[in-house]
Amino acid sequence: MRNILHLGVIVWLSLAFTSGCDTQDLQEEFIQAASSAPSGFTHTTPEGEVLEEDPDDWRTAPIFVGSIRFRPAYPNPTSGEPVTLPFSVLQFNAFPGGLVLRGYDNTGRFVLLDEEPEASQPGSYAFFFTPDRLSASGDLTAAQGLHRLFVFDARGELVTYGDLMVKIQAK
Repeated sequence: MRNILHLGVIVWLSLAFTSGCDTQDLQEEFIQAASSAPSGFTHTTPEGEVLEEDPDDWRTAPIFVGSIRFRPAYPNPTSGEPVTLPFSVLQFNAFPGGLVLRGYDNTGRFVLLDEEPEASQPGSYAFFFTPDRLSASGDLTAAQGLHRLFVFDARGELVTYGDLMVKIQAK
């Protein structure tokens, strides 16, 4: 009986270790996908209604599945209006220290767009920022184009990513 119990523990540990490796491999693939150039975006209205979805946008990283859910950023495209990225934390203490939203500006600098330090407990939250932050000079016309945005936890682990189109209308 004791040998069967030991065998059961060994099998359980090996399964847990194997699934952990699979999750880590999936996380690394997710990070690699996030590192690619932005391509496409989820088209939304100013109220957040999805008109056309990009299946690559706002997916939850494998290590955080079941802990958080993101809705697409809106409005997307934006012509300068403030952008909202809503999300819901689903588990207690899933993100101690909260979450941050970052993106690359037009000079390639990795900039902070917003942070939600209180987003460690279950509830609804949102990031808010103005797209001129995607320009080093603050000039909105310099921020035109497709930008990849990233959400990280306080440890620097990638949680999700998605693309935002900044499109300034000619006057």
